[in-house]
Amino acid sequence: MIKKLFTMQIVLCIMIFCTTKKLKIEQQNFELIYEYPPKFKINRNTKLYIKSHNRLHVKKYKKRKINLNSQICIFDLSEKLINYKLAFELQNFFHYCKIILWKENNLNILNNKELNEINNLKKYTEQNDFCFILQHPPSYTLGSSAEDKDILLDKKNYYIEELENLYKNYDLNEISNFIKKYKNIQNEIDNCETYDDKKDYFKSFTQNISENNKLPIYRINRGGKATYHGPGQLVLYFIFNLKNYSCNYHIKRDKLSQHNFNNPIKDDILQKRDFSLFNKNEEKTVAGNIETIFDLHKTINNFQKLGIECMDKFKIKTYTKEDTIGVFYKEKKLISIGIKIRKYISMHGMSLNFNIDKNFLKYLLSCGMSHSDYTSLHEIKEIKKNDKYKDKQKTDIQNSLLQELKANVIQLITKTFNTKVKITDQIPKIFA
Repeated sequence: MIKKLFTMQIVLCIMIFCTTKKLKIEQQNFELIYEYPPKFKINRNTKLYIKSHNRLHVKKYKKRKINLNSQICIFDLSEKLINYKLAFELQNFFHYCKIILWKENNLNILNNKELNEINNLKKYTEQNDFCFILQHPPSYTLGSSAEDKDILLDKKNYYIEELENLYKNYDLNEISNFIKKYKNIQNEIDNCETYDDKKDYFKSFTQNISENNKLPIYRINRGGKATYHGPGQLVLYFIFNLKNYSCNYHIKRDKLSQHNFNNPIKDDILQKRDFSLFNKNEEKTVAGNIETIFDLHKTINNFQKLGIECMDKFKIKTYTKEDTIGVFYKEKKLISIGIKIRKYISMHGMSLNFNIDKNFLKYLLSCGMSHSDYTSLHEIKEIKKNDKYKDKQKTDIQNSLLQELKANVIQLITKTFNTKVKITDQIPKIFA
């Protein structure tokens, strides 16, 4: 019996010794892997609990929500040749109103009538973004990088009119004065010439030059070089709060949040109509960071995508280039895009050539390109081959082309920016 007890005691001692040695080895390996700061003591008796994360849990922050419910008010003036300066003043006015009135809560105006007018305007600009669809009479504009050599007219036939700094220092008094000035704006619009596809606009233009009448060339507040706007070119001016549209964002994840999770967050989370705007490193998890970021390049691509999809509806295959902005067909430019953005509010926009007279382009290097580098919808063979236009006269083709182009553009604005649109040709009620 004594021998049995002695044997059992020896076996237990051996087991305890082996177990202790194994624990010491594991402890040494743990300390080799993890380096602790000096004077950092580990409580050897503390139990470590490691929690496995099967899902990505995002901390909830009380952030100001972006209003993604604003609609786009489209001013359809597509059949009117709107004076360029008038159109510039209008879009510049709305651009500054969306910037100034958004942050202006204390309207120190003594006149109650003016106060009500500005309050109504503030409410309207907060609830709506704006898009002007129109044409211009023959007009030349200069961007910030345009040079004198871009203008090929004789110097005696033109003068430079500076619109670049027009209403640059907007304030409430300027806004109030502008409202008074343009309360009767509908009369100016009605007096603008209606587009006539039968008229030879270039003949009238050259005749005007031969009579030694100086033409205004407008220097404006956008980037780029010299451009031409005129009859047969549908122009879209976008006065948008670009942060209102989820298509202008992308989600950025770090490596931990991209992999090793059963339910990763997908990009289509941005398709929800309401979400919090997080800046860099504001949204954190134990697994990593997720950022919803406004993307300027994606915003420009959205406008290009709108143009490409519009041409797809005419069965015309177009494309973009990496080194320039715009939409091209067989190396010729069909759609031009130029956007100015300040405090995420855009102005200017895009121009679509549907029946442009390229003779006008001989008088300048439009965006640094010659007149032969441009084309129009009417010029492209795919349009002429379309069964829809096969048995129609030339003038019917042009008229139906403008109407269909306008309808496609409005439809694609709704689709691209995932919002409601309101179409009107009445501007004055905004100033009521």
